[in-house]
Amino acid sequence: MDCLAEQFIVVVDSSKLVDRLGSTFLLPVEVIPMAMTPVIRTIEKLGGQPEVRMGVKKAGPVVTDEGNLVIDVKFNSIDNPAELEKSLNNIPGVLENGLFVGVADVILVGELQDGQPIVREIA
Repeated sequence: MDCLAEQFIVVVDSSKLVDRLGSTFLLPVEVIPMAMTPVIRTIEKLGGQPEVRMGVKKAGPVVTDEGNLVIDVKFNSIDNPAELEKSLNNIPGVLENGLFVGVADVILVGELQDGQPIVREIA
């Protein structure tokens, strides 16, 4: 993935750290609305369990600023993130997904250690 930033910094709290991708969090996939059905079918063939993200404080699906929809996908595990990222982004109608393989220059993790907030950097 190419990005326009000179440096790509990811900031998370320690709850986002997992031993294996796919084991804890759903993977967001942004989709053009008219492609929703074929995208869902293709993601299912890849072993994912997709579900359209629904609004919490409004009726209907979540709509991005660009007018697209978000599918949250459950994978039991993601053994090859780079391959899955490429496969998802090559599905017609998919604009982006939540895997950003090889993009981060710096990852900052905020956490509490002995009751004190700290930020640590991981490579």
